[in-house]
Amino acid sequence: MGLVLRVVRVAGRFVGLVTDYGGGHYVGVLRAVIKGLAPDVEIVDLEHNVPSYNVVAGSYVILVSYKWLPRGSIIVGVVDPGVGGPRKPVAVVAGEYVFVGPDNGLLYPAIEAEGFKMGVELRFDKIARLVSGRFPGKLSAWTLSYTFHGRDIFAPAAALLSLGFSLEDLGEPISEGDLTRLKVHEVKGGDGVYEVKIVYVDRFGNVVLSCKPEDLNLGDAINVEVITEKGSFEVPIGVTFSSVPPRELVVYENSFGYVEIAVNQGNAMETLGVNIGDSIVLKVKY
Repeated sequence: MGLVLRVVRVAGRFVGLVTDYGGGHYVGVLRAVIKGLAPDVEIVDLEHNVPSYNVVAGSYVILVSYKWLPRGSIIVGVVDPGVGGPRKPVAVVAGEYVFVGPDNGLLYPAIEAEGFKMGVELRFDKIARLVSGRFPGKLSAWTLSYTFHGRDIFAPAAALLSLGFSLEDLGEPISEGDLTRLKVHEVKGGDGVYEVKIVYVDRFGNVVLSCKPEDLNLGDAINVEVITEKGSFEVPIGVTFSSVPPRELVVYENSFGYVEIAVNQGNAMETLGVNIGDSIVLKVKY
């Protein structure tokens, strides 16, 4: 017996966007499709400069950003190196939010944090049937490209959900176990020696780690030895960038509760010789 969905109508007023599209016309088209179908919806551009194809970085951005939108909001994530391939397009209700995007792990940390309620594998034929004839700037038949599912599937799905259509109007039921899993918060080791991953680097070169201060007992620590392929760095623990002199490294808790490494008025990614996805070792000294 297949999964059965309860009919839940979302009618979210806000749609948050997270993509790796950059500043080009792709973002504008995404916004135009949503506004063309749902003129009253408010679009919030959470991030469009996720490093290209980097699902880990995109999942971190969604995880730390979505909860700043009002409950009931719809979050569209498009970091989709497998576009046109076998990965599923999905829409999931988790907690009081809805997440729309490719099933490649991008959405999963936020879904897990909120608690999966129900989901669908989006069906283009269902979406096209509802969209065709509704959009003033497009031909009567809604078509599917191989490479722009943000425009052709995810944006119209979010717009339709914001208008009050249900998940079952847009696809076929899936369970949480059908989703591709990815972890942002991940720590290995113990007794003062930990292996963590780099999950994000911002435009300043600040390096976000896959751990939180309590994972490392940082509150009782004196400093941290950070070991990368480039070498070993003795880094003091601070509360902000200016806890150390300019051009010096510092470890601190970032504004979203994760451990971060920065260089005051400099670039920690370059100093440490690391990038997103790398594993590093932390030796915490108490």
